[in-house]
Amino acid sequence: MLERMTLKAAGEALGISPDAVRMRINRGTMQGEKDDEGRWQVWVDVQAAAKERAEAQEAAREREPADDVALRQQVAVLEARLEELQSERDFLRIQVDNLVITQAMTAQAQTHKALEKPRWKWPWSR
Repeated sequence: MLERMTLKAAGEALGISPDAVRMRINRGTMQGEKDDEGRWQVWVDVQAAAKERAEAQEAAREREPADDVALRQQVAVLEARLEELQSERDFLRIQVDNLVITQAMTAQAQTHKALEKPRWKWPWSR
């Protein structure tokens, strides 16, 4: 049974926003007209809308457990991968620290060698 209602009431009956109702009118998938005050009045089949809404909710409930299990599995996989990457990052940080220390020690040794005065030797000794 078709009923004439405002955009807000139609949105509530259909389970969508008033803007979505307005867009349906613009696309021509819903019929509506402006009243004397300039507000949209929409023709909605309330019984069909209630039936469609109930079917959509039922389908969502049926899909939900399978989606939930799949999402939990995906989260577990991603958490394991994150752990691996964090371990790798920590290992690489240690390697970088070791290389920096080694490089600093090498540079210090080279500087010390360059600044070292040559030892005086007896001319007859080699």
